[in-house]
Amino acid sequence: MNQEIIHVLLIEDNEEDYLLINDLLSELEKPKIFLDWEKTYEAGLAAIEKGQHDVCLVDYNLGEKKGLELLQTAIVRGCQIPIILLTDEDDRELDVNVISLGAADYLDHSEIKGYTLERVIRYAIDRNQSLKALKESQTKLQEAQKIAHLGNWEYEIATEKITLSNEAFRIFGLNPNQSQPTYSELLKMLVPESQELLKQNLALVLAQKQGRESEYKIIRPDGTLRYISTKSTVIVDNNSEVIGIFGTMLDITEQKEAELELQKLRQKEHLLGLILDRINQSLNLEEILKTTVDSVRDLLQCDRVIIYRFLPGPSGIVEKESVTEGYTPILGNIITDPCFPNENVLEQFKQGYISIIEDIESPEITDCHRDLLRIFQVKANMVLPILISQKEGDKQVSEIVVWGLLIAHHCREKREWLLSETDLLRRLATQTGIAIQQAQLYHRLEQLNQELEKIAYIDGLTGVYNRRHFEEKLQQEWKRLGRYKTLMSIIMVDVDYFKLYNDTYGHQEGDKCLQQVAQTISAVVKRPGDFVARYGGEEFAVVLPNTPIEGALQVAENIRTEIEGLKIPHQGSAVSKWVTSSLGVADSNCSNQSNPEILIQAADMALYNAKTSGRNCVEIYDSSRQNLEKQKQEINLATQLRNALGENRFCLYSQAILPLHEGVQTKLCEILLRFGDGSGKIIAPTIFLSVAERYHLMPRIDRWVVKTLLAYLSLREISLLYKDQIFTVNLSGASINDCYFLEFIEHQFAFYQVPPQQICFEITETVAITNLEKAAQFIQSLKQLGCSFALDDFGKGMSSFSYLTNLPVDYLKIDGMFIKKMEKDSVSQRIVEGIHHIGKKMGLIVIAEYVETESIFNKVSDLGIDYGQGFYIERPNPLIPMFNN
Repeated sequence: MNQEIIHVLLIEDNEEDYLLINDLLSELEKPKIFLDWEKTYEAGLAAIEKGQHDVCLVDYNLGEKKGLELLQTAIVRGCQIPIILLTDEDDRELDVNVISLGAADYLDHSEIKGYTLERVIRYAIDRNQSLKALKESQTKLQEAQKIAHLGNWEYEIATEKITLSNEAFRIFGLNPNQSQPTYSELLKMLVPESQELLKQNLALVLAQKQGRESEYKIIRPDGTLRYISTKSTVIVDNNSEVIGIFGTMLDITEQKEAELELQKLRQKEHLLGLILDRINQSLNLEEILKTTVDSVRDLLQCDRVIIYRFLPGPSGIVEKESVTEGYTPILGNIITDPCFPNENVLEQFKQGYISIIEDIESPEITDCHRDLLRIFQVKANMVLPILISQKEGDKQVSEIVVWGLLIAHHCREKREWLLSETDLLRRLATQTGIAIQQAQLYHRLEQLNQELEKIAYIDGLTGVYNRRHFEEKLQQEWKRLGRYKTLMSIIMVDVDYFKLYNDTYGHQEGDKCLQQVAQTISAVVKRPGDFVARYGGEEFAVVLPNTPIEGALQVAENIRTEIEGLKIPHQGSAVSKWVTSSLGVADSNCSNQSNPEILIQAADMALYNAKTSGRNCVEIYDSSRQNLEKQKQEINLATQLRNALGENRFCLYSQAILPLHEGVQTKLCEILLRFGDGSGKIIAPTIFLSVAERYHLMPRIDRWVVKTLLAYLSLREISLLYKDQIFTVNLSGASINDCYFLEFIEHQFAFYQVPPQQICFEITETVAITNLEKAAQFIQSLKQLGCSFALDDFGKGMSSFSYLTNLPVDYLKIDGMFIKKMEKDSVSQRIVEGIHHIGKKMGLIVIAEYVETESIFNKVSDLGIDYGQGFYIERPNPLIPMFNN
């Protein structure tokens, strides 16, 4: 207490006691005490009520009335002054009763001394101030708790007594003026799961002697559900024994409801995300639509969801539906809406219009629309457009069209649609439109892929597999063969003298012949695992899985018989008046090497033997034949050639073609081909070209030559060095017949930017006359590009001169057989003179090959032949060794 002046009120009817007390208090220097004296009950009570004193001393025996009565009256009247009772009796029970009734303290008259009186007064004032501060604090705490919805509670272990603060009462929906609830009463206000949780938490707090935080659900007396959050700590006695639990409680209902609403929203968002992912990942239109209607009905908890697709005209169809049991399904119904006969609604839908009806009985709803909705038991609905982008007719720009509608029906009652529900449905409708468009595009692509697959795998002329697919299928079967240790056979079929058939009957008839042959082979090969492919021009391959050589031989003989049985006339055949075939058969026992190419080569060798044996027959690959070593060498060489293509082991050589008189200015040289066998040895084309042709490698080799040469000539320093030179390049008959080879050459010229005028392609007379019309078209196409052409080995054929007029070539290379014999054979010299003469008359540049001696050089020069080529002039040399490597 820091007061310097204390005002004391004494209510005492004995003057001597007053004088004693006044004297004692007057002696005190600090604090200064002023004493006011009232003698009667009434005057004393009136002075107390004025509230001008810091403390009041009241005599217990105050006339007719006791001081105790005055104490009680003052307290009832709201007295805030601390009252000290002065007693005359040594009665301990009375003293305790005085304190319990509200006195600040008590003092016996016999104990009144200066220091004692001062101490009691000071204590009473201090205690009163503390009680005031505590009461103010409690009041403020209660107000703060009320504002924050924060209450406190206390639980006594021994008595199971529960004490709740005022705000705690309010949180539980109770009146703070009513008596404190018992533990069991409070427990009943919790929902069952919270009751168990509270019991567990109390047990844990007592066992662990530490506080806990928890959340409970309570049911107020009015039936409302509230959420509370509690924090608790233990109360211990002087011996650190737990005697109770004290805690706070906070009403978190609004927060919890917001959290639950947010949780529901997140769950919906998560579910929506899963639905959208499922819709976007699916390319199946049925699955997309079914997922959409089921998901919307589940998310919105409505009674029916439909997807309505517009049909041409004013109608539409219920394409997909999800409906609650008890309501009429309308899936598949064609509905014509009479309420919207014009285009305005569709235009509004294109702009994102959403139709929302919360009650069909609302006066804004037209009778027409209301009647239509009643047919489908609808009391509220929401309609959103499903928009897709598509091109109409020949228009280049896509436009938005209304594909259909996503419609939610609420049938049991009217419904107020939430903004979040509208947004959810809008997002679903947007994604459904995108997914529908993707599904339509996928369906179209699937159709195109099937068509492309057919083009890629099926031979366009005959309808059987093409060679590319044959090789893929063969690899698959070969792997399966390795897994299951079974046998596989291959039949190679070749139509006899087919080139002569084409020459005799024309290409259209030739195509018809191949189609009939392919159909016949396919009819014979009936098992599901067997397959037929067109391997080359008039060559077919048949693969027979799980078939030994004996079974394959029977199939081959049936094919040969059936083809001949077609009785297709063939005047040019040397073996029959009908179209016939030669067949080679081999099985996977032909070699101990695990390589399908060995099997193909073996069947091809058997086919070769069938042809050399007179044709129109079947030959089996026989490893015991006398020509086995030759077969193995050829197969080995074919394998080396394939490896050389993959490993870039071919190399280009060149040989000069020399002008033989001053009138010829253009520089020429022929590009020749060699390849390394892997050991460093260079192999000449006379050894490997026939094998390459027989094993169908020439198109790949020709492409390698063209690409490599043009790549070399595109180098800047090389292009300057050879800018005035023409390079002649040999092409095989297989490349001339390859429908993609011309396109390949055009692409290479465009890519490497080499002038086509620098390239002269050579084809042999034999190649040209085999397919004269196609050769002439091929030559003409490349001449239009800027290339020139030379007819090589002229004179070998018996009808050379008649064919020459039909071929638009620029150069004529006389067959070396005649050139070599010129020294000793006058007939050969006359033939050379004749060829030269005709060539000049036709405006062709004539080249003599195989000029190997000085004598031949002089003779061809004397004849006036334009160019000479041979070992006497120059031996072949690597074009650029480093470049080749």
